[in-house]
Amino acid sequence: MKMKYLVFSLLFAGSLIVGGTGVAQADDLKISGFADVILTLTDEANETPASVGCSNPAGVGSTTNCTESQFRVNAEVDFEKTAGDITFRLDLDFPGNGSANLGGGNLEQANFSLGVLEGADLGLRLTGGIFNSPVGYEAQDAPDEHQVTHGQLWGLVPSNLAGLQLAGGKDMITGSVIFANDFNDPLNTGAAHVGEENSLGFTLGFSPMHAANLSIGWLDSGILPTEAVLDVVLSGMVEATPEIGLHYAVEYLEDEVNEGLGLTVNATHGKHMLTVRYDTVEVDAAAAVVPAGTTAGQETSSLTVALICNAKEGLSTRLEWRTNDNDTAVTTNPDTDLVQLQFVATF
Repeated sequence: MKMKYLVFSLLFAGSLIVGGTGVAQADDLKISGFADVILTLTDEANETPASVGCSNPAGVGSTTNCTESQFRVNAEVDFEKTAGDITFRLDLDFPGNGSANLGGGNLEQANFSLGVLEGADLGLRLTGGIFNSPVGYEAQDAPDEHQVTHGQLWGLVPSNLAGLQLAGGKDMITGSVIFANDFNDPLNTGAAHVGEENSLGFTLGFSPMHAANLSIGWLDSGILPTEAVLDVVLSGMVEATPEIGLHYAVEYLEDEVNEGLGLTVNATHGKHMLTVRYDTVEVDAAAAVVPAGTTAGQETSSLTVALICNAKEGLSTRLEWRTNDNDTAVTTNPDTDLVQLQFVATF
């Protein structure tokens, strides 16, 4: 019965995008998506004592690891429809909870976009609604990632924004201007929303060559100390040998509380890839407000190594090892390892 409701919901959502014509009549309606299955092999962060683990149905703390040998499944279905120069997009996320029931869906994107000042030949497009944030290096969805987990810097910038974005570019320069809701509202983080507050931001990209591309992103709203975010990324692609291509990215992020650095190298050989990522985040010792779960001056570093195989079309297999090193003794497990096996299927 639940699956019938899910299918009905997806068809109904698609019909809304088409604008009432119905899915069957929408010749240019594009439907895509993916499902990713993650098996946790090692998760030291959830070792005993029970306070770190989970509770049984009676509410008693568990004395076993609650994530090891367990599966997580996430799914996404995306709809896109173009009518004239206006494109409508709806991305529905279905986060898994380890059971066969995916639960309710979340809106990742729900927006329209259209060309602006096309005679100026600037490639300007206006997007309105909920859209992926252009600030930050890492992609949001599993098929676009070259590892299993996001880095620490990912959690310091909003993944989605609700508002307006004007983006464009010409030759080697691209950019965008953003006017959106306060990015700490319930849409993204569950934090208390502050009325009549908005986030203003911009991105600027300079791409003179494949080997070196520079992008700058800035987002602010002025209410909470962590809301002024500056993100700078230097990335590029080089050919190490005729058979091996190397993609690198150096990301620096700073807000009024945190300072972070991320280094990522991805080597590609045919259908196989190897990703090595190092990232570190330090909490400003002089910060007026310190995020919950951290202490002033705390520094956390992570090293991630992932092997990726794309032997089958539409299916990617990834094995990741990640170690987190917390330099303070305030956490229950300051140093933890995580090993996960992931399958990503796209359609």
